[in-house]
Amino acid sequence: MNKTHIQPERMRRLVTDYIERWETKPWGAVDIPWEQLQADRLTETQGSAIRFVTLIEDHVPGYIQDVLKHFPADESVSPSQFMHNRELFRFFMRWAQEEDRHADVFGRYQVRAGIQSEEALHAELCRQGRKTWRFPRELPVQIFTYTVIQEKATQLYYQMLGRAVDEPVLKVLLNRIQKDEARHFAFYASILEAYIEELGQDILPAIQEVLHSFKMPLAEQLDNYWRWSLEVSDAAGGYDHTAAYTELVRVVQRAANASSSSQKLADWVRAVRAT
Repeated sequence: MNKTHIQPERMRRLVTDYIERWETKPWGAVDIPWEQLQADRLTETQGSAIRFVTLIEDHVPGYIQDVLKHFPADESVSPSQFMHNRELFRFFMRWAQEEDRHADVFGRYQVRAGIQSEEALHAELCRQGRKTWRFPRELPVQIFTYTVIQEKATQLYYQMLGRAVDEPVLKVLLNRIQKDEARHFAFYASILEAYIEELGQDILPAIQEVLHSFKMPLAEQLDNYWRWSLEVSDAAGGYDHTAAYTELVRVVQRAANASSSSQKLADWVRAVRAT
């Protein structure tokens, strides 16, 4: 694969489009109707699920540090790649702000709902947040493939958990956050489509590597991750993150429809759907 990134002008259009839509939908902790909180309507399992997702969201310093290493904006890259990475940096800053907001409101919710004390919350965030997590693959197209799956899986989880809970403030929180995750997914999907259209069928093996080895963030870092994640799935009515794979296949399908390499891409889609 000779070409590793799309044209910076195209990245600029995608990022600008995201920013224009993002800046029309700001919200924060002051917009949450905390006075309506009814903690007695929250189950122990749902409280455990909120502890779990707070840890995932609160790891944003680690996520942003690692992703910026993959897209340097300095003399180590060509002028074209610098411009590509500089545009992407604009998105990453906004994405980090949104993820940090999710961690903040989930943390506030935990304390107000009595899930755990403020002291216990921050001790847990420190103990788990200091652990190192890295993107499991190196190529830009693989990072975008990973984020397409991860953002869609996260959105689906918050949707399902929101349907399962009776506590009204948590419903409001989950609805707002799942909308943010939906925008993140849409942005990463638009980038991945652009990569497939510009780089062509040669990148399919790289995408398939991500699909075959995918694990949600912190799967290897959080204490008791696998047992805890099963409990978290039950809290959301049997959620399964692999449902997000279907969305990845749809993204590739759309790119296939718009690409000169459509036949091989379409074959790839059919092969994935058959497995």
